[in-house]
Amino acid sequence: MITSTDHQAVVATYDSHSKAEGAIKALQQSGFDMKRLSIIGKDVHTEEHALGFYTSGDRIKMWGGQGAFWGSLWGLLFGGAVFFIPAVGPLVVMGPLVGWIVGALEGATLGGVAGVIAAAFTNLGIPKDSVVKYELEVKTGKYLVLAQGTSAMIEEARRVLGTSGASEVVTHSLERDEILNLLSDDEIARVSTAEEASNLALGDEYLDLEHLGKGVSRATGTEAPLGRLLPRRAVHEVTWAKILTHLSTMPVTGAPPV
Repeated sequence: MITSTDHQAVVATYDSHSKAEGAIKALQQSGFDMKRLSIIGKDVHTEEHALGFYTSGDRIKMWGGQGAFWGSLWGLLFGGAVFFIPAVGPLVVMGPLVGWIVGALEGATLGGVAGVIAAAFTNLGIPKDSVVKYELEVKTGKYLVLAQGTSAMIEEARRVLGTSGASEVVTHSLERDEILNLLSDDEIARVSTAEEASNLALGDEYLDLEHLGKGVSRATGTEAPLGRLLPRRAVHEVTWAKILTHLSTMPVTGAPPV
């Protein structure tokens, strides 16, 4: 079960399905909870294209160029689906990310379906600048392995993925990124860091983006709080109200839509 403490994620990018498969099996051997692991990628073979799949027991039966690859992962990951996305083609997703893709498709207009990968990652809490890159990587035939969990779990997953042949491994603090996604570009530019904490006036309200569970704090003027800071005065009142509303609805981070 994914709980409210699962506030981090790590995304690893692979140039080949064999490397992605190896990464997942390495995580399994390390003891990582496979229900918290997802993979997304295309059937990039030129002569065969995935038309669909059905399950038989714990095995996947697929028509497509990479049926054997996806079949080898079916028994390891929690659920899977094949989607047909305009400008992307056959898209295979396994793990909790399936729920986010489904949720993004349900909320997309006909013209917005092409951006469903970015929408799913955005709804998960990944920052906007990263989701555009991830969507492009999937479109160009790369594979993404996504692990979600607590800080300790993600630290261990990152260690394993760092030796798995990934072209890139990036850790995201989902709660922090969800909040930053609510800010406009000019507001983000005004966000203070811990090094600038001394500029907070006595009594100024702020959020510590590394410890959002603390809620809204007030500067005491005696010591600088640790972590990246979001002062109330750095954003518009409308944005601050959105942030407070969002904080009140963030008890579960990382669970896919129902």
